[in-house]
Amino acid sequence: MYRRLFKFVVTTLTILTANLITNYASEYLIGYKRHMRPLAFTLVAMGIITLIFYPLFTKMEEWLTELSARIVKSGRSMGGKYLGLLLVFALSLCILTYFYTKLWYRIDLIKSLINGSILNLW
Repeated sequence: MYRRLFKFVVTTLTILTANLITNYASEYLIGYKRHMRPLAFTLVAMGIITLIFYPLFTKMEEWLTELSARIVKSGRSMGGKYLGLLLVFALSLCILTYFYTKLWYRIDLIKSLINGSILNLW
């Protein structure tokens, strides 16, 4: 049961992290689209994305599995195997939520939390 839960956590974090990195890179590349013709830009951007993300995607799951294993190992001492995994997963989702909200809406969740305006975002 724990292995399936662990694999779910790692897979979910891998998908969300890879997508977040892809979105940031795409936004960055799109900033240069006015400097080139559409077809040339599209082909160059596709090549750059492939060169950047192929090695990233092939290593991402390996890196996240190793990182998750270390974090969960330290989390076990705090609350047990399952609770440690769930706490790490919740914390990771909070961090990813911060970056997604900043990317999609240009909202800083930490500032909203400090200002007390986070409830207005719901």
